[in-house]
Amino acid sequence: MILINLILFLQLTLVISLISWKNCNSKTNDIKLINLTVSPDPIIVPGLVSITITIYTHQNFTSPVKAVLSLEKKILIGYFPVPCFSIGSCTYEDLCTLCTKCNCSMGTGEHTFNLPITIDSSSWMLSGNYQAQINLETSTKQKGCVK
Repeated sequence: MILINLILFLQLTLVISLISWKNCNSKTNDIKLINLTVSPDPIIVPGLVSITITIYTHQNFTSPVKAVLSLEKKILIGYFPVPCFSIGSCTYEDLCTLCTKCNCSMGTGEHTFNLPITIDSSSWMLSGNYQAQINLETSTKQKGCVK
């Protein structure tokens, strides 16, 4: 589960204090997350964030790679879906078109991507606890899932 625990600091500067993850359905998925690193640690928002992802693929695959992101924010005693704006609970028909640095024609084995992201939203919108799940499916019906 990607759990983001956000803490509000002086002058509405936001710091992410905890990120954890795990593969879901790890025995049946063709695409597995091997490592996820976020820097700087802690993240200060607004600012530049670098996300390094290492995945392992059991088979070759090409674009399109459909991604279904479920993002939930904790409000009082439960988690509720975040609507799809620029980010949120969104369906992306081809993740490869959003990530120009990702080479979506991949062979079997490990692949590492570095994704720089600029976060400039107001901290009052981002503060809180979140959980997310992303489901991937390639054009050849290979699947991956991370929480």
